[in-house]
Amino acid sequence: MQYIETSNKSVQEIVDAIKEIASKYSFGVQHIYNLQETLQNKGKNLDEECQIVDICNPNFAETFLNEDISLSCILPCKIAVYTKDKQTHIVLNSLAQLVDDINPDLTDIAIEVQEQLLAIIDEVK
Repeated sequence: MQYIETSNKSVQEIVDAIKEIASKYSFGVQHIYNLQETLQNKGKNLDEECQIVDICNPNFAETFLNEDISLSCILPCKIAVYTKDKQTHIVLNSLAQLVDDINPDLTDIAIEVQEQLLAIIDEVK
């Protein structure tokens, strides 16, 4: 499942806003991937803007990883921000569903993290 929000803001405005408010929710931005730029540097073309924000709350990451290190394959969480049909989209895959697929015992914590991520998205859109 994906959560998709739309915005009248540009991709860069959304990414900058996420960087600005992440700490308010005890998250940190680990890395930002600019896929359009990366592909252009390799001689390839991406018609739409697309940036992926790696975002992490170290308290939750510690809990997840100490309980089940295999969850490292889905961490840090990713928020994709891209344009499509002249509109900006902000997308988050369901962390609760991803965690449930790997370790159902941690789903309640994943729901809590997911709610905070959705609050970030709601605030920046």
